Parts: sequence; structure tokens; C-alpha cells
Amino acid sequence: MTTPAAPTTTLRLDEANELLTAWAQHRARERGIRLLVLKGRPLSDDGLRAARVSADVDVLVEPARFDEYCAVVLDAGWEEFPSTFASAHFTLHSRSFRKNGWPNSFDVHSEYPGFLRDRVAVFEALWDGRREAAFAHQPCDIPSRAANVLVLALHSLRGTHTQERHRAELQHLQAASFTADERQAIGEVAERTGAATAIPAFLEGIGVAVATDPDLARGAAAREWRRKVAEADGAAASWLLLVARAPWREKPVIVARALWPSRRDFAINHPEIPDRVWPQLHGRLARLGRGFRRLPVVARSRARR
Repeated sequence: MTTPAAPTTTLRLDEANELLTAWAQHRARERGIRLLVLKGRPLSDDGLRAARVSADVDVLVEPARFDEYCAVVLDAGWEEFPSTFASAHFTLHSRSFRKNGWPNSFDVHSEYPGFLRDRVAVFEALWDGRREAAFAHQPCDIPSRAANVLVLALHSLRGTHTQERHRAELQHLQAASFTADERQAIGEVAERTGAATAIPAFLEGIGVAVATDPDLARGAAAREWRRKVAEADGAAASWLLLVARAPWREKPVIVARALWPSRRDFAINHPEIPDRVWPQLHGRLARLGRGFRRLPVVARSRARR
């Protein structure tokens, strides 16, 4: 007699996002960890972008308990995406997780690129304006509409050079209606978080008057923000910026890994290429060709900035 197979359930992406968001908030609350749900459905609920189903769930965790919360996620059976030499250097603000049976991924942030002030001050500024939204019939903490304007602007501006969706979302956001009180609130959050120094042109374009901070503009967070924006120009831009800021003793290693990734890293970044000599060699040479062809574009883009 054969044992019947265990029943399985296939989650739709929108269902998975609702359930994962509610689960993420529940796990945080039962441990007294403060957490804010970023992006996702609240952006369309606020009229800031067109409705769409995201491929992941993003949360911002109070920085002092970031590692503790990530441990909770791992203990629940989620696994962290494999890291590469590049991701270890380029992704400094978040950790990404996946789990069998779930069609979405889970991104846990300790900070958010473009909010240039100290990450504790940023979290407190966003937390002060929090409100609740229901996910899977469970109340979850989300940023204010004013803060969501900044979150979406920072996210979209990192991709407008290469992704049509990000360009369209930025245009939609720029066309959104804001009252005088909302513009004032956006400006206050922008100055408290340092976004005013990262995206002054965008803020001016939606009628928000802000003052930039020269000290912030010269700081490490601003350099990291410029690197994230450079990623929109492709990997070549990120590698060039990483080489430029690295100590001289580290530059040769970085250049070598940029030109010729390890076998493991190449497999992670290009799982579609068979693990055989000629396909691997062809893929690596094609990657080099794409990178070198991007260099003039990157140079022109950086000159404009």
C-alpha cells in the first residue's frame, strides 16, 4: 500500500506577499522589534505609483536589532541568498532571503540608500510618522505618505537610466498631487533623513523647498548613494566606483575579480550558462565585452552628474 502524497498548495505572488508581510510583522512584534514595511502595495494605495505585484517583500528593521531579526528569519527556515565577491562589496544595507515553496523573496534592511543621515536617526524619523495598513487582515506598520514619497523616489532614481519601469514610476510620482501640508511634511522628513541632500532636484520639482547639507554630501553615505545610482549604468559603473574608493593595496584584487569572477561567483550570477569549458569561456568573454562597451556610456553619465 502506497502512502498518499502530502497535499501541496501553490501560492500566487500577491497572496505570498500579503502573507509574508503579515508574518514578518508578527515575528517582529512578538520579540518587541520595531519594523516598517517598505514599498509594496501601500505605494499604490497612496496613489504614488500604479498598482503592481512586487516580486519581494521589503522591511526596514530598527538598526540595533537587525542581526537579531535576521536570525529569527533564518530560524524560521528561510535561507540567505548566496553572496559573491561583488554582492559582499555592493550590498551593504540589506540581507535577502528565500524559502522553498514561496514565490517571493524577503529583503530585510538595516538602512535605505539615499537616506544619508545616521541610520538610527533615519529609522526614528520614519518610525515617528508610522501608520498601520492591513496585510492578510493583520495590522502592519508602514511609513507615512510623505516618507513613502521619498522611499519611492530614492528607489526609482537608482534605476531610471536603464529600466523603463523605474522611469515610468518616477514620472507618475512627479505628477502626483500634494497639498501644501503634504509638501511641508515631505520636506521635514527629507531633512530629518538626509534625503534632501541626496535628491534636491526631485524635491524641487514637486514643489518641496529644502536645504542641502554640505557635510552630508561629503560623507560615506553620500558616496554609497552615488554608487547605488551608478549601478543603474550597469556593473561596470559600480566596479569603477569601487576601485576608485578602495585602498591601493586592494585595487589589484578588485580589478582582477571584476574582470574574471571566481567560478562560484560566475555560476551564481549566470546560472543559465552550462558548467562546461566552452560555454563558460564564451559567457565570460561576452561579459567582458559588455562591460568594455559600457565604459564610454558610464563616463558620459558620470560627467553629467
